[in-house]
Amino acid sequence: MTHRHCRVAGCGASASSRYSIYCSLHKARQRRHGATDQKAITKGDLKPFLKLVQTRIDKNRESPLWSQLDARWSALDDHARSLLAFRGAMPRHERIAAKEVVKLYDAVPPREIVQTILALFMMQELQPLRFKSDKAFRTQLVRRVRGLTDLNVGSWFDHQTSKTKRAYRELSPRAASVLGQWLAEAFGGAGLHLARLEQVEADKKQEEQRALHASLSQLT
Repeated sequence: MTHRHCRVAGCGASASSRYSIYCSLHKARQRRHGATDQKAITKGDLKPFLKLVQTRIDKNRESPLWSQLDARWSALDDHARSLLAFRGAMPRHERIAAKEVVKLYDAVPPREIVQTILALFMMQELQPLRFKSDKAFRTQLVRRVRGLTDLNVGSWFDHQTSKTKRAYRELSPRAASVLGQWLAEAFGGAGLHLARLEQVEADKKQEEQRALHASLSQLT
């Protein structure tokens, strides 16, 4: 029997099974993060982009956009509840995704959800190399949104260390894909527009700086 090895470049570990193309480590990363080489986006990573979103809100407090986006989240919750109320046949991963939406809606303020989603889309647009693929981005989007509540964290007592440990409860890749698609459809356009506004302002500042340096260089 041919011995299979992990397909990830530079990894010489054995494949996790005769049917797998990855070792156990990279198979877990693929499932958890959306790509074998995708790093988790942490709260710290997202903080600067959350600040950009809040600054944009502060500059445009009278804009109806923010309440419209809050309403989109409410509409997604209504959609999720209608799916859960449906008694007919339905793909299991869609029902799981719907349960996640309802759980988040009941536990987290709508504006916090919206700002987190917008911040992720701004990060994707302004720092695209942070995400290895669209699937990896949406997986990280779902992870960060689900991370807004402790309902998705399990805990247990480790008798060896005498400490209570916590672990994130993973969503199945198919359920994460459905939820990520819903979030992208509802908020992706707004998030990308905010990112482009930031880029325009950054380009303007760079142009002003270049003009200033040019003027300084002409002094005698």
